[in-house]
Amino acid sequence: MLKAFISLLLFSLLTGCGFHLRGTGPGTFPYTTAHVIGDSAVAQQLKQSLSTLPSVTLNAVKPAVVINIMSDSTEQKVLTVNNAGRVSEYRLLYRVSYSVQAGERQLIENGKLQLNRDYSYDENNSLGKDAEAALLITDMQQDAAQQILRRISALAKLKDAP
Repeated sequence: MLKAFISLLLFSLLTGCGFHLRGTGPGTFPYTTAHVIGDSAVAQQLKQSLSTLPSVTLNAVKPAVVINIMSDSTEQKVLTVNNAGRVSEYRLLYRVSYSVQAGERQLIENGKLQLNRDYSYDENNSLGKDAEAALLITDMQQDAAQQILRRISALAKLKDAP
């Protein structure tokens, strides 16, 4: 009985302080209607993220905010080589260019976002390392989409502040 009471008390303290899992809290996106332009992986991730929010309607006739993903690119650079001259580490770069328009005003005119991830390369396990690189790229695309949404939310709060 005491354990149940303590558990209930801890749970109520956590919810009372505003704790929530990332992306599940109230007010994660300040607009009720949105439209995403683009066919890239980041645009698809943005559409998916916005569609999971119950307060946001996608592809409305007159959206409150329009997110345009103009371009995205992935690049792989050699980071280090070993003493035999073989590549031992790569750096993956992911770049996104986007703009955001809220109604008649331009929130972000020429937004650029660059993410990078480093990974070690083993020529004896090239299939596994290629799969790791693909997973890192997918992770960067998801991260880019979340960063764009956070930037839009932050700018909307700044524009509405007195």
